[in-house]
Amino acid sequence: MIIIMLSGKKVLIFDLGGVIIDLFVDRSFAAMLALGVPEAMLTEQGCLMNSTMQKYDRGDITTDEMFGYIKSFIPYAVRDGLGGRLNDEISHLWNLMLGNIPAEKLQRLNALRSAGYRVVMLSNTNSGHWPRIEQLFLEACGKLPSECFDALYLSYLMRYRKPEPEIFLSLLESEGVGAGDCLFFDDSAENCAAARALGIDAVCVERNSPWKGLFE
Repeated sequence: MIIIMLSGKKVLIFDLGGVIIDLFVDRSFAAMLALGVPEAMLTEQGCLMNSTMQKYDRGDITTDEMFGYIKSFIPYAVRDGLGGRLNDEISHLWNLMLGNIPAEKLQRLNALRSAGYRVVMLSNTNSGHWPRIEQLFLEACGKLPSECFDALYLSYLMRYRKPEPEIFLSLLESEGVGAGDCLFFDDSAENCAAARALGIDAVCVERNSPWKGLFE
């Protein structure tokens, strides 16, 4: 049971998309397809869009560069038809992948903090998503993410992304704790394996699943 793993832990590390915020990447990809982006850009293993998204999450390219990259694959006729609304449309489709934040999850995070645990976020995210993420938190609980966590570790600011070991090591250094003091929650088996390789206990949570019974 996870409650046994919590014993002796000081820092609880939570992924964001798929663990706290419901995540639907396919919705954004479907919207890109509807605008005429070639299917091979989105669906092939190791596809170019995923590769570019990783650079964006790492802060290696800007939002203007990322959205310009998407725009370059939209047929000219569609771009001309959208005119001045094209940038807004790309921003909208980019954020379609972000779903709701279940209130019970935020309540559980607050309860864990009240119980004496340090609760931090470790997210692969980007500057195009972050304003929408802040809005979703405000809608869900009237607070910004910075008020719901003791610290935020965001890939595009750290210049690393999970599962790169550097992002975990940077977090441990900033928190001033050892790997054994932490417990990590993520919906990616690869990310959990990377954490475990460094000595951080990890729980692989099913994407978008409720937390019912998770801490009981």
